[in-house]
Amino acid sequence: MARIGIITCSNLTQELGCVSSVCLAEIKERKGCFKDYPSNEELDLVGIINCSGCPTVSAPQKILRRVRPMAELQVDAIHFSFCMTAVCPFKQKYEEVISEAYPQIKVVMGTHTPGDPKMFQENVKHLFSANQKTMADLFKEWLMNQSLTE
Repeated sequence: MARIGIITCSNLTQELGCVSSVCLAEIKERKGCFKDYPSNEELDLVGIINCSGCPTVSAPQKILRRVRPMAELQVDAIHFSFCMTAVCPFKQKYEEVISEAYPQIKVVMGTHTPGDPKMFQENVKHLFSANQKTMADLFKEWLMNQSLTE
């Protein structure tokens, strides 16, 4: 039995609402990066975690703190989700740090390949830069409504 963990992009899961459904389907159907596991070996998804966010100077320590519970649960491999491989400029650093700290864990770059990574990057960039209300906008609206009712 292969014990697997997945690291997803914190920004895509927390800000854009990715629920990892394609990653999960690929495990179940043994597609994408999961097709390389022996067909007679059961795949056990131990957990899914978010990355530590776009890093600061403490990024290596933060990613290791996130990975440690999976390592303690004795995963055999940690897959970086497609979104991590497509949009994360720090993926190589994260891969190096994890591989150095946990040499017994195989680090796999990817879960699935939904298409052209460049197109995915452009779509994600568009979603992040789309005009949306902020708390400041709500506060200004509230102040305007308050002044109109006085």
